[in-house]
Amino acid sequence: MSDELDEKRKEKVENFKIRFNDDFENEFSDVETAGEDTPKAEEPKDFSINLQSGRTTDYEPDSNMSGEISSYSDKPAEPVRQPERHEMRAAKRLDKKRRRLKAKKNRVIFRTVWLTMVLFVSIMIGQYVMVGVNDMLAVGREDESAVEINIPENATLDEVTDILSENGIIKNEWFFKFYAVLTKSGSGFAKGKFEVQKNKDYQALIDKLQTEENRTDVVNIQFREGISILEMADLLEKNKVCTADRFLEECNSDEFDSEFDFIKDIKNGSSRYYKLEGYLFPDTYDFYVGENPHSVVYKFLSNYNDKIYHTKIRFVQGEKKSTIAKRAEKLGMSMEDVITLASLIQAEAANEDDMFVISSILHNRLDTIPNDGQNEFGESGFKNLQLDSTTYYPYKTQNQVPAALRKNFVSKYDTYKIVGLPAGPICNPGLDALEAAVNPSETDYYYFCHKAADGETGAVPYYAKYEQEHLANLEEAGLM
Repeated sequence: MSDELDEKRKEKVENFKIRFNDDFENEFSDVETAGEDTPKAEEPKDFSINLQSGRTTDYEPDSNMSGEISSYSDKPAEPVRQPERHEMRAAKRLDKKRRRLKAKKNRVIFRTVWLTMVLFVSIMIGQYVMVGVNDMLAVGREDESAVEINIPENATLDEVTDILSENGIIKNEWFFKFYAVLTKSGSGFAKGKFEVQKNKDYQALIDKLQTEENRTDVVNIQFREGISILEMADLLEKNKVCTADRFLEECNSDEFDSEFDFIKDIKNGSSRYYKLEGYLFPDTYDFYVGENPHSVVYKFLSNYNDKIYHTKIRFVQGEKKSTIAKRAEKLGMSMEDVITLASLIQAEAANEDDMFVISSILHNRLDTIPNDGQNEFGESGFKNLQLDSTTYYPYKTQNQVPAALRKNFVSKYDTYKIVGLPAGPICNPGLDALEAAVNPSETDYYYFCHKAADGETGAVPYYAKYEQEHLANLEEAGLM
């Protein structure tokens, strides 16, 4: 019985012989030896495949079965089945689905991480913006105390920001700069000292620092009537408003011609010591420390413009009020002559009443010029006004003339030498002198002098029609 079974097995083995020698030879045909030292590839072994168990085992064939692999399964071995097309498609779909699930899972993880990062950054930015907005609106800055700060000339946004931050007025420097740039307010800061409250929002701070009127370094100066440009320059420099030299440069410039018609109308500017002498209206002014000289002069001229062309006065009882400019036009006088005459009245008069009489005397003398200086009384020499106040102009006295010039100094305004009015005013007259210049008293005087004040009374004026009468007045006044 066992012999029969062996025979059957042998038959099956022969029927399902599988030769591998040729395959192995083809597979290893491309392998080259590197040299004599390189071991030769071992001859391929024959394998037997147990078609029933599916396992392979080394098999040493006998002489009769060299290079053959036999199966000793009871059942005939079936050929290896290739997967069907629909099975491959199903496998691909399954693989694609697996990939989609994996990609979806990765996207969820990425989005979760990304969202977490965005939320974190948003929270950080939100907190920063909230702090900045609160600072912009002064939320949390409840300190109402004020701090004095000093803004330098032509200050940049960075400089202003640093000053505000160092003084505890703002907390967020970057946000303040961002706001200033966004609102186009990053320039135009005024120079000087400011008193700033710590509880002000950004816009209030910027508005305050860009307005000159908010400065605290204000200098209040009173300029008396009859003050000269040189005296003004000295007073401004002493109060640290501007230097005397820069002020005088402005007073001799043509920069104001386009701003004021009465300056543009000056025809003999080059013949004057100072072009704007007489037009700097004496009054009380507020200036800033280190103020631009152009701004300083502009304030004087603007006040003059208001007083001469817009302030109305009743010159004659019963007549309507009129401006000084309109009154001068009615008399046929130019404003240049009015200002020059008013400056002489201001410099010579002892008091307000004296101004109107001296104005009359000067008008009387000027009226003689067409008659070669001869008056209705037959006396002559009146075409020269002969006023001591003009002798050393632009200086008040001989001692004020610079030492190097003093010995040979001759003023081109000296009314003892020139005919009629000088080229320009000798000081800056006040409103009373201006009113007297266009509204003189009616007299027939041609002479005047003053007795010096004795401490109890002011200077006493003396007037005369004739020369002999005038000489007597001089003696009585102690001037001879």
